[in-house]
Amino acid sequence: MGRTIFKRLAEVQILHDYFLTMADGTSFFELNKSEKQNLLEQKTSRSLYSRHQIFDIAPVDKTILSENKILFARTPLGFILGTEVDVTDQAGETRYKPVYDIPRKVALSFSLKSKLPYFKSLTNVRLNPPFPATYYFTNKGRQEFDENTGPPHTTLPLSQKALAPQNGEIYEMGSLLNFGSTFKQAIRQTNGSDLPNWKNIEDRRFVTHADHMLLPHKFQYRLSKNQLVTKVEAVLEDTGNNEIKKIIKTSTGPINSILLDFSKIDVADSNPVPIESGIYLVKIKTNSAQQIVHQLHLNDKLYNRDHFGVIDLRFDEENSPFSLLNDQGFLKAKIDNTGQKVPHPVFEIRLGNRTSYWRYHKDSPFTNDEIAATSGHLDNPTSHLLIAKQPKGLTATLVPFQNGSTLLLPHPKAPNIRIEQDKIYSDIYINQSNGLLKN
Repeated sequence: MGRTIFKRLAEVQILHDYFLTMADGTSFFELNKSEKQNLLEQKTSRSLYSRHQIFDIAPVDKTILSENKILFARTPLGFILGTEVDVTDQAGETRYKPVYDIPRKVALSFSLKSKLPYFKSLTNVRLNPPFPATYYFTNKGRQEFDENTGPPHTTLPLSQKALAPQNGEIYEMGSLLNFGSTFKQAIRQTNGSDLPNWKNIEDRRFVTHADHMLLPHKFQYRLSKNQLVTKVEAVLEDTGNNEIKKIIKTSTGPINSILLDFSKIDVADSNPVPIESGIYLVKIKTNSAQQIVHQLHLNDKLYNRDHFGVIDLRFDEENSPFSLLNDQGFLKAKIDNTGQKVPHPVFEIRLGNRTSYWRYHKDSPFTNDEIAATSGHLDNPTSHLLIAKQPKGLTATLVPFQNGSTLLLPHPKAPNIRIEQDKIYSDIYINQSNGLLKN
């Protein structure tokens, strides 16, 4: 009787820069491949970083796993999928084929539920979106990311490329957009054309609002009270720009929200045609102004408002680095004809850390020495207040402001934030036990 052999189909790793930023302020994603691997091994072996801190991960439908004889196991960084295989020799390579055929229509979905009370405060995700979407990550149609750190190599993020700016859309502070030749982050709430409100940064294929797209077929779309909207037109189109349904709402007074019912094409019909789950575009036009386009994934089964999002791994992604099997049905993991092991695909979800303006409060006026010593980093709008000139990242490893090797300024004690006007702030209170200047 032969041995039963199991091999890994794929792996998902969740990488959060709040927990992984270095003590000198270097982002985890600025490290080269070997440095990243070493840091993850150090952090996980000492229980300093674990997916368990951040998310509960669970299969959306366990029966799909069992029916297709696929094993699911959580890891410190995320989870792995495995299956029983037959071992064959193919052109001098050792290849692995699932013992039980996995149909191309199979999709394996896993929910992500945040365990952190301050998750949105420490993670660069949307705080006040116009619709109640959750995040959708998939291997379907994604593109390799070319890393520019260390020896050239590619990685497999499950997030989409960042979107380009749209006229008429307002972006929260921290938003990441692709401006064509440059990649930028908003340093305050702004539109996409006011360039002084954006700073150039490196694209790291972080999760962005391009991934904030999973919705039920019925949902409320919220409108800005400042716009005094009296007419809303919402057009649902398929990805080929074919119109599926149009909803129009008018009012003599301001419209604050509109119910978008995309469950059926015409609910008034005696036998209405249902709108299938899938990827769509919704085009929103208010007061006959320029429209704003959102890409959505409508799926009642996958959507759960209490979850951060869903990972959807699909076997119908073929002939790409994101495929779970090759075109002959073999696993990607193999031993090549030189004896080198080729690993299973490792997909990543990359979460950026929140940035905020650090704001220092003091009951008594700040001294002239304190103001002068911090003037390179902080503005002094009032005698009792100092505010960072630029946003600074929130990190688990304390990365204070620093002048050379002498001046260390206090950091926020907790990752709670305040939104005031167009900016996000972290408040720090200066007193006898928490002095401003630490040499």
